[in-house]
Amino acid sequence: MKAAFSKTMIGLDPLNNESADIIFSKAYRGMGVEGADEFGHGTVLWDPKWAKNPKLDRRPYFAKKYKEAILKAGTSIDAGLTGGVGTGGAGTAGSALIPVWVDPNIIDQTAYETPLRSMIRRVAVRGKTYDFNVITAKGGAHWRPELGSLPEDIDTYDRKSVAIKFGYSVGQVTGVARAAMRGYADADALDLSVKTKALFELEEDTIINGDSSTYSTEFDGLIQSITTNTTDKSGSIGLADIRSELATTFQAKGKTDLIVTDIHTHNWVKGLLTDFQRQPAQPAQNLPFGIPGAFEFDGVPVIASQFMPTTSGSRRMLFLDTRYIFMAVLLDITFEELPTPTDSSKYMLKVYEALVNQFEGAMSQIYNIT
Repeated sequence: MKAAFSKTMIGLDPLNNESADIIFSKAYRGMGVEGADEFGHGTVLWDPKWAKNPKLDRRPYFAKKYKEAILKAGTSIDAGLTGGVGTGGAGTAGSALIPVWVDPNIIDQTAYETPLRSMIRRVAVRGKTYDFNVITAKGGAHWRPELGSLPEDIDTYDRKSVAIKFGYSVGQVTGVARAAMRGYADADALDLSVKTKALFELEEDTIINGDSSTYSTEFDGLIQSITTNTTDKSGSIGLADIRSELATTFQAKGKTDLIVTDIHTHNWVKGLLTDFQRQPAQPAQNLPFGIPGAFEFDGVPVIASQFMPTTSGSRRMLFLDTRYIFMAVLLDITFEELPTPTDSSKYMLKVYEALVNQFEGAMSQIYNIT
């Protein structure tokens, strides 16, 4: 059947001033046959014979002519596609017709691990302080003679108090951001997840480094609260130093069940152990916080925290008895909306809590490790 093409196509091709009707005919001559569509209108139907006859395929001819015209104009095909834009700023794909595709997954390059926050138990309390009683001395018990006098054995009690502190992470999402990000990312969920992680990291940092005497709004951390048993190493630590500190806590009525240090000291001790054993023993059970490389020293898990001091002379090892450590929680992490006069949603995450070390004398720390 004779090929038929529409005569109603308008406009001139900018390459050779031929009508679009002629260009179409040259490029695709022989591919169509006359016919009718389902509504009875005249149309051009696909002729299967066209695909079997390469002489009828005019696309290479058309592409050649297009390239010749572009080169004659003194530019490149890529420049033609980009509209003459040779360079672009940050975020451009280098071509006007090639869009930038941004992965919706956001990589948090500020993230810290928070193992102690996950490991330390949380206890609900009431009031703006957590108060507890301790026995500081026993009158003891004595062997006495038959019918001997019975003086009173006097015990000594004391009351301790820990102030609850208040942590916040405040976020705000504008209506414009919410609308513009629709279909790409959930602006509210994204902001909330970042603020939640920030609050976790604040807790972890304060659990280790908190100092209420310097920053009155935070609670004392482990470094500040362990004061009775401390050892100034002033040099590199050895295996004998660690065993000596374990003996100190044992004699102080403690039962060390966790050692926390920085990654440099952690690796140093692991290296010392490999001089005696091919592989330092891994903890008997998988620890729940995802820090790699944890090992056991004389049956005590040793972990590294990213919040421990890391510079030479400030490094430490904390010997903890977790029976006496917990977070006193007046209000656990809570979401609350805040009023705003602008086109936005403002909110806060808040937590009311404090670290409680009920028996710091049962613990110890080695400091000034180089």
